[in-house]
Amino acid sequence: MDEATLLADGWSRIPAVRYSAALGPTFFQWVDGKVMVALLAQQHLANDNLGIVHGGAMMTFADMAMGFGVGRATGGNAMFVTAQLAVQFTSAARIGDLITCQPEVVRKTSSMVFVRGLIEAGGRTVASTDGIFKLLDTAKFQGMKAG
Repeated sequence: MDEATLLADGWSRIPAVRYSAALGPTFFQWVDGKVMVALLAQQHLANDNLGIVHGGAMMTFADMAMGFGVGRATGGNAMFVTAQLAVQFTSAARIGDLITCQPEVVRKTSSMVFVRGLIEAGGRTVASTDGIFKLLDTAKFQGMKAG
């Protein structure tokens, strides 16, 4: 599988810069009214010579997928940060796998969003994840430049 195939299959690329871009291209699509986030496991994500995806890369993907779900739940206008993220590995994703996660918002308050999801690869559940995201006061960030 490659990026061209994913785009032809209805996936859209998620823009990423800085640290998020190091993971490689990530994608999203709507499935039955719910957002699905995906990552194509490329060689640079390998855990040395094992042919499997490094756990740190999986945790970064979990954070990005959960955050993408939070962004959609808040209308795409909110600023937020990860307050807590837990990942429980159940199996390994292999290089070449399409890794997917369908983030589910469990609860949204005025200051926090609680979200969970299963991460799948190669037809198997490889991890479960849950997180808490803190919504920021955007007025405090008005006029600040990203640096």
